[in-house]
Amino acid sequence: MNVIVLASGSKGNSTYIEIGNEKILIDCGITYKQLNLRLAKHNKTLDGITKVFVTHEHSDHVSQLAMLAKKHDFEIYLSEGTLKHLSTKIKYYIDSTRFHVIEPENILEFNEFKVLPFMIYHDAFEPFGYRFFEKDKSLVYITDTGYFPSRKYHLISNAEAYIIESNHKVETLLESNRPWLLKRRILDDEGHLSNEDSANLLLNLSGDKTKTIILAHLSQECNTENDALEAYNRVFVDQGIDIYEYQIIVAKQNEPTKLITIK
Repeated sequence: MNVIVLASGSKGNSTYIEIGNEKILIDCGITYKQLNLRLAKHNKTLDGITKVFVTHEHSDHVSQLAMLAKKHDFEIYLSEGTLKHLSTKIKYYIDSTRFHVIEPENILEFNEFKVLPFMIYHDAFEPFGYRFFEKDKSLVYITDTGYFPSRKYHLISNAEAYIIESNHKVETLLESNRPWLLKRRILDDEGHLSNEDSANLLLNLSGDKTKTIILAHLSQECNTENDALEAYNRVFVDQGIDIYEYQIIVAKQNEPTKLITIK
């Protein structure tokens, strides 16, 4: 399984996954031109895209879905709530037969991989995270969630790799010039994970198989790469764990990550 986070942040999100002969996107919130440019840095193209998995209906995750669908033939997988609340413009330009409504915690089986959708907690209509399986290896994608309940840890524990939100440093957010209503939305249980909350969640989810951690959806105004890494290091060191024993990568808004092979 190969993974490239093409863009991550409030201005647009998309992640590329190769599993066997399948080419998959999680979300499509950056322009068609930028998708191509960022894939080209890894000698990849959008040709042959087979599936798009949508996390939720917010524009930074789906704004370019219709454009992509005009140019490429692929199937779209999403929750009933997300489909219902996609903008009418997006649904107008995409044949309804290409949408496949999926249920949380019901595993989808394809020829070369499996996918487990699971509920996340965000101010959207039925948002999903995903766990992708290729044989005995797996990748968990979990962003745009205010928290994740311990009763659901078993769904996403001990994966080889995690793409996990580390959105903000709480102190920086509180001191920012953002309106209080926005601050409260971000800090809410249906908002975004802070650096510390992200690190504590990952500490509880990781296991002996876990090798790669990709920090995602960092706020450009209320976070820095160093702040996120320091929070992770602090939380893990408190438990006697060196965070740098993992391959730890910070996804960015304006450039793709390196190609990451999960094995």
